[in-house]
Amino acid sequence: MKADDLECRSRRNNLVFYGLTRPENETPQQCEDAVRDLLADPLGLPNPVEFDRVHRTSNKRDAPVVARCVFYKDRVNILKKAREKLKGSDVFVAEDFSARVRDIRKKLNQHRRAAKDSGKRATMVYDHLLIDGKKYVLDGEDSIKEVANAHAIKR
Repeated sequence: MKADDLECRSRRNNLVFYGLTRPENETPQQCEDAVRDLLADPLGLPNPVEFDRVHRTSNKRDAPVVARCVFYKDRVNILKKAREKLKGSDVFVAEDFSARVRDIRKKLNQHRRAAKDSGKRATMVYDHLLIDGKKYVLDGEDSIKEVANAHAIKR
């Protein structure tokens, strides 16, 4: 658990870009240019964002791109703009989490959708779910439980 926390902290400035087209024999510079084109055109970010590293996660044709922002503020700004401007498109931007947290979030997502469908406010934060200001965690494979006396974030 401690190693997982450290891994997530090391990924804190990373963003994952899904749905970016990959040209044949893509170079690292072309990969970074694809991210920069997305930031400039659909997202409309006027200031240049500094990246420490930009790369595909594998050699597969539709592999996502991981971009490590030098400044955390840039990462937050990109996520905010992407949620506003990329809705309904084939491209989306997400936070980068460890495999364990991604697995938990995948399981929590069905509960988030059910809560939203029933008219509740629901959002995922790291490895837990907030439903109408109450914090829920995974309890077993497919069920969730409310965390008593949790200091949930009100949004």
